Amino acid sequence: MSVQTPILTSVSAIPIRPTRELPFRIIPRIETYPKVVSFCQTIAGQALMLSVFGAMYALFNPDTLPLVCCLALLTWMPGRRNQLLCVSTLFFALLVPWHLLPQPLYHAELVLACLAFGWTLIWCRAKWPESWYGQNAAEILIAGFGIWVAAISLLPWHFFRKVTLWDLSIVFGSYVWYVAYILMDRVREPMKEFGLETGSLRPFWGSLYTPFPSGTAYLRQIEAKGAEHLAITQLKGLKLLTWSVLILEFARVFAWVFHSELGVPTFTTALLQSARRAPLPWFVCWASLIAYFLEKLMTGAILSHRIIACCRMAGFDALRNMYRPLSSVTIAEFFNRYYYYYKELLVTFFFLPAFLKQDSHRPKVRLALAIFVAACLGNSFFHFTRELLFIHDVGMWTALCSFQAFFFYTVVLAIALIVSRLRKRNPLPSGFFRGTLFPAVSVCFFYCLLSIFAVTDYRFPLIEDLRFLGHLFFIS
Repeated sequence: MSVQTPILTSVSAIPIRPTRELPFRIIPRIETYPKVVSFCQTIAGQALMLSVFGAMYALFNPDTLPLVCCLALLTWMPGRRNQLLCVSTLFFALLVPWHLLPQPLYHAELVLACLAFGWTLIWCRAKWPESWYGQNAAEILIAGFGIWVAAISLLPWHFFRKVTLWDLSIVFGSYVWYVAYILMDRVREPMKEFGLETGSLRPFWGSLYTPFPSGTAYLRQIEAKGAEHLAITQLKGLKLLTWSVLILEFARVFAWVFHSELGVPTFTTALLQSARRAPLPWFVCWASLIAYFLEKLMTGAILSHRIIACCRMAGFDALRNMYRPLSSVTIAEFFNRYYYYYKELLVTFFFLPAFLKQDSHRPKVRLALAIFVAACLGNSFFHFTRELLFIHDVGMWTALCSFQAFFFYTVVLAIALIVSRLRKRNPLPSGFFRGTLFPAVSVCFFYCLLSIFAVTDYRFPLIEDLRFLGHLFFIS
């Protein structure tokens, strides 16, 4: 697989650093074997792939039958892919979680209301593409959602205290970035591909607040064309799910060795002890932090590989979300490799608008401000507005105070990305240790320390995180 485009290269290109090929492969490149590809174009081969995929996916979720059925329909009826994608997405949004919800009918009403509102926005942009709204639809949606969150949190009106209104806001908050991607797609009229557009609103293969992959325009580009392309794409999806299973098993062994056998406490425990003014020894804190950083990487890889594997099985040859982040030799490269689709979201909705609206006579200032808007302001906005339930429970000001450590993280990250992108960098030495290992370890060391603050679970104020950081370096 090729290395994905480094961060912000849409404006200022970074030469793609060639990735060293491994001398062996744990999972062979079965998608390059002609006989395997030919077999997987047959009914028997497709049935075997779907069966193996379902068996492996059951390790994450035992209730895999609905997913496998949807993937089977998309596999055997490729000419109806858009319509089936729409039906499958609505099926998973409304019916699959029916038995798990305390009020399934109420939940279905909320989802349908949010979809109707989203489609109203999309229809208005398609109806009046040259109007002020049509030219700025995505920006208006994002800004309007932020204003709405502030209004329902701060204004004392009884209307804003209604539970249904908050429930609608929380549900729509999980759709807002998917709708924004459709509003950004000005190449085609969205109303002409209703199935694809609706199917991309939190698609059935797994959805987070960050769209995987990034919007309908990208789905059109990566859709499998022909039986051979579909077979290759599904084989790559099967391989990626295998990677997810292997990483899951390794993560379990890792946790058992470090936490059960060696007795290394979790990072939360170490930070709690520090907040209680009874810090653990410095080397124990380092061990807990390093284990926490590596476990975050593995958790992210397991989840994102599983989602992209399902996307590929559905016939869309999406890039990985995470691709060898520990081999990154710059801060910007790690940010791109670690969470690719979230980086794309920040670039699309924050970096590019800020970059294009500035004066081009001072390119470095222009680039620095655009990076700061994306990595700091956009990053903070995204994470804060997705915590509507927490904001409802504690109030706007308390929620803002609880996010102080994360806001500090975004400022430091933005500054680091600006320095990484703007500083003059000498060519890396050709040797492995000086050219690859030392830079990669340095980048991972920086992100490991930064992970102390990259939390949104409202644990401790910023001063406690800084105290923990100081304890690592013998500073009381």
